Amino acid sequence: MVRARGQAIEKAIDTVQMLRRSFLKNVLVKGITLGSEDVTRYDGTRGNISTIEILLSHGAEDDEEEIDDESSDTEITEEPAES
Repeated sequence: MVRARGQAIEKAIDTVQMLRRSFLKNVLVKGITLGSEDVTRYDGTRGNISTIEILLSHGAEDDEEEIDDESSDTEITEEPAES
């Protein structure tokens, strides 16, 4: 699983793509979860920060389908913001 928050989301996505294209070609993306978290900043103000979790699987399995990079109908689940 790859997790990232805020500005690190782009780096997490790039890392997964690099793994799939260069190093571990049989790694599958099994799911993507998007969400947000309530955070308290150093100055005491509160805000939301975006989160992403990318679930990876090793090897192709017959009964499971890989999420295609080019697919526009990929199911994305969202988690509610934590209170």
